[in-house]
Amino acid sequence: MRVLNLAKSGLNKVRAHQKELKQADIEDSLKSIPPGEWCVLIHPTLTTSCLCFINSMVEEKYVSVHVVDTLLGKDLSNVSAENFIAQKLDQSIRRRKMFRGYEETSRLFYGWADGLPGLIADQFNDKIIVQINTSGIDRHREFIKQTLENFTGSKVYFLDNQKYREKEFLPVYENENVPDIFINENGLKFELRSEVMQKVGFYYDHRENRQQLIYLLSRLNKTFHSSVDLFCYAGAWGLASLKGGAEHCIFVDQGDFSTEIQKALSINGFSTKGDFKRSDVFKFLDEMIANKKTFDLILCDPPAFAKSQSQKDQALEGYSKLHRKVFKTAAPYALIAFSSCTHYVGHEEFQKNILEASIRENRKLQLLYCGMQGWDHPVASLMDRANYIKSYFYLLEN
Repeated sequence: MRVLNLAKSGLNKVRAHQKELKQADIEDSLKSIPPGEWCVLIHPTLTTSCLCFINSMVEEKYVSVHVVDTLLGKDLSNVSAENFIAQKLDQSIRRRKMFRGYEETSRLFYGWADGLPGLIADQFNDKIIVQINTSGIDRHREFIKQTLENFTGSKVYFLDNQKYREKEFLPVYENENVPDIFINENGLKFELRSEVMQKVGFYYDHRENRQQLIYLLSRLNKTFHSSVDLFCYAGAWGLASLKGGAEHCIFVDQGDFSTEIQKALSINGFSTKGDFKRSDVFKFLDEMIANKKTFDLILCDPPAFAKSQSQKDQALEGYSKLHRKVFKTAAPYALIAFSSCTHYVGHEEFQKNILEASIRENRKLQLLYCGMQGWDHPVASLMDRANYIKSYFYLLEN
């Protein structure tokens, strides 16, 4: 394995436990290194060496070196990228199996959080859908596929995202014909057609928050006659509300998920308790406001409003407009679940946005629950860069 020398800036970053380096952080030139090659980084003042992979095609101002491990006195002659990958996959799978309900349906691998940046793998019973976004991982895609299949007995399918891969100049492969997937979550069942799948299929990240919703509804001495699931996708939030005792739910999304919603309602025993409305959510809320229609349970989980730091202000403005419309359609003493998956808007900023919207709409709130991502999206702390999921449940006091 090729050995490279860290520059002073790279040394300082490694000592600060930073794992993303730029070309200037390496003393040696990276120009001749094939994209995705795994290397070892050293420095005379370090008592350890670092295992990394490199993409020399990435512009100098962007991250081109991903440090994945510190080799504490290991014999470098025995270091192997594939052995390291297999070890990380095994650790991740074992970790998921520790949690009841995660054994067969979960995010099986979560990028940096599980030790391999750019690798996402979601398991749906006997199927695993994989997305790869970095060159060092893409170089071993067939090995990863074989290893996952050997470890789990499930069939692996690649569902690459061209937009994400462009950042690393990765080749665009024709995606495999992914079959329909079946999901079990919190005692509920879902089926999802391949032609309407987003990202890698199903959004497992709010699993624990949806479980908490079911529990919370069972603890409230209140009948929820009308609930609405905004940005519903496969209907996970709305089905959770029905399981918790809500009498009826309207599922709203601009995509055509009528088949998914009706199927989910049927197989979970709620055939007469839900309807799908295909609409832009903002337009739907405007229509409800104009008709003075209100709901006593509102579930609001939009897609990410910002894909980069530069879009943060725009995202906060979008959240403010959305949250104000939600408050306008909330009945007195309604329960509202506000959620977000925008990485660049933190927990404090998201909650402040909700509170400011409530003040402008003269609605008083009681916070009942605050949540983050499920246990198959591991984080080490609330400040962890991988901690991007936010969920807040409020009971209106008027």
